[in-house]
Amino acid sequence: MQVLKNILRTVFLLFLFIGFSSFSNTSLNDESIDDTQIANPNGTQIEQGLIYKNKSLEYLEDGEVELAVENLRNYILETGDFSILNNGAYDYIYDNPGFIELKNKYEVSFGLSSFFYLYVGLIGFFIAFVLNLRKKTDRVANGLIGLFVLMHSFFLIHTTLYVSNFTYNYPHTLGMSTFLSFMYGPVLYFYYKRITENYTFKKVDLIHLLPTLGFIIVFIPIYSLSAGEKLDVMLGVGKYEPHPYLEYITAIKIISLLVYGFFTFKLYRKNAKKSAKTSPKKVKLQRTIMIIHAVYAASYILYAYIFIDNYNFKGAASSFQFVAMSFLVLYVGYIAYANPQVLVGTVQAVKKQVVKYKNSGLTTSFSTELKEELVRLLEVEKVYRQNSIKLETIAERLGTTRHNASQVINEHFSLNFFELINKYRVEEAMELLRSNEENLNIIDIAYEVGYNNKVTFNKSFKRFSNLTPSQFMKLERGVA
Repeated sequence: MQVLKNILRTVFLLFLFIGFSSFSNTSLNDESIDDTQIANPNGTQIEQGLIYKNKSLEYLEDGEVELAVENLRNYILETGDFSILNNGAYDYIYDNPGFIELKNKYEVSFGLSSFFYLYVGLIGFFIAFVLNLRKKTDRVANGLIGLFVLMHSFFLIHTTLYVSNFTYNYPHTLGMSTFLSFMYGPVLYFYYKRITENYTFKKVDLIHLLPTLGFIIVFIPIYSLSAGEKLDVMLGVGKYEPHPYLEYITAIKIISLLVYGFFTFKLYRKNAKKSAKTSPKKVKLQRTIMIIHAVYAASYILYAYIFIDNYNFKGAASSFQFVAMSFLVLYVGYIAYANPQVLVGTVQAVKKQVVKYKNSGLTTSFSTELKEELVRLLEVEKVYRQNSIKLETIAERLGTTRHNASQVINEHFSLNFFELINKYRVEEAMELLRSNEENLNIIDIAYEVGYNNKVTFNKSFKRFSNLTPSQFMKLERGVA
């Protein structure tokens, strides 16, 4: 638990450092730049920039539009002054393809899609915050799914600023979300590992952060550049390429998404087989998140192939990944609001039991033997059908103490004794309701699996399936 806290704290501090530094003292174009005040302080470049500007205006007067546009482009690259695009002198060539290209490339343009992605990104920040305020839920799972949403939201906001050309006015946003590239896979994988196996983090798990740490070390010289130097990088005239180390980052990210996606899918398949009967809503949620993330990964691979070829963020492939990210954020947000227990579960009771058995003398091998015998009692002899079954009875059948029997149940099933019994009872009840060859009533089925009354049966059934027995029957029969 402490290891995860340290991980989350480190990531949060990185968010703060890179995020806040991106918007402090970074605007290079708060006011129009005239002949005596150009963004780049280098005297030679100022002089050259003025030459390009004057030539552009001269060509414009002579009607040589293409040369005017070309010198205008050179002026922007030399000075970083985008305000010249609004100079009235260029109004009469507003429909020139070259001039339109310059305006599309450098002028701030905030459309409906940009607004939507920015809106979703801000919602994602709120969702991540709310998730970690939930009580009586697994805080580790909360932290992981919250971080997963936060990363997607941060990327959506950063990319929206980029495609809207806001980043030219705030150069410190260069690479602002790129440091998260190698964390999507590991965070989703450990989230699944936590909710399916109640996994406890170990120090060795920090190894999964090494690619991200390596990226940050490599990017320190870039993050340390001044605003003017970063703007030069964005314009393609700086010390680095406009998208530094793009091919390497893309390749490693694709490998990360595929490798962690494979292991996450294995976890999902393993858990789906066990939980399909007792927790259909939880399995459906996990499947939906898997599908959305798979769509994102596939669209990212397609986008990467296209983007590396022409360096265009605004194509259809990038739109697919933005849409996938947006739906993922909104879907998790909806589930977090409507049914948070399905999203992150609860492990409060189990945690207390783990502490309780800290000094137990039960060996690992004997614990495994008792667990296997307990499974036989439940699945073969179906001892849970006895409506008066007690923990003492189970302990006697196992040939051990009540304390050891309780520990085996808590450690191997992550449930207490009554939850385990009810789990098996509800699973059999579901099977009987599906087939119901003898046309039994719900109360008859309740008695059959070990319950004394319908109220207790209904409560337990809904606890494990999120449905009442009647709703379950209608769902199985396809009745609306």
